[in-house]
Amino acid sequence: MRKKAVIFLGPPGAGKGTVSALCEKEFNWKHLSTGNVCREHIQNKTDLGQEIALLIQSGNLVPDQIIMQMIEMWIVTHQSNLNGIIFDGTPRTVEQSVFVDKMLQVQFHDFETFVINFQVNPDILMDRILSRIVCSNKSCQQVYSTDAKSGLQPKEVMKCDKCDSFLSHRTDDSRETLKNRLDVYYQHEKDMLQYYKNKGVQILVINAEESIDQVFNNISKLSNS
Repeated sequence: MRKKAVIFLGPPGAGKGTVSALCEKEFNWKHLSTGNVCREHIQNKTDLGQEIALLIQSGNLVPDQIIMQMIEMWIVTHQSNLNGIIFDGTPRTVEQSVFVDKMLQVQFHDFETFVINFQVNPDILMDRILSRIVCSNKSCQQVYSTDAKSGLQPKEVMKCDKCDSFLSHRTDDSRETLKNRLDVYYQHEKDMLQYYKNKGVQILVINAEESIDQVFNNISKLSNS
């Protein structure tokens, strides 16, 4: 079976990370979240992490050269016994997409790319993100919600179901920062979709306002395609 590169394209709060965790468990796809990798650098207070922290706090994208470096290191480290990769949070620009395509060609030669386009009303995104809480353990980073309607509440208040670590809101999940992040995302979305259309890549449009289970079921058809 050919290896799969599954690009999760969607704004912050669309549920990409939550669905990624389900796909990783069910299909043995590896989850590459540039957000998580960035936060690991920030927590470890590396030079790169300090630079990234300033960018994230202002709602700006991390520069392509930094993202590309992290992607390459991650792929080289995780390439063994790999059925597929979920790209969550990257690529976010056409330039990053070109780089990812070249990297996959070098590392795997024979692979197929799919794009999952998560679509959500911006007002819903804001509510989701402001109610989001995340595991403080950087090797876990499981996502939950304080919203009772989400179906993502932890079993114990502010405690991770997976590793028992403390849950907290992300420092960059403020209303002003989120508005900037959404604006930046939508500036690039159209060009990204056009790039993959021109390459003949299959694009699956998902109504990410549905339940997580429904979204996952819609995506699962790719696992055996």
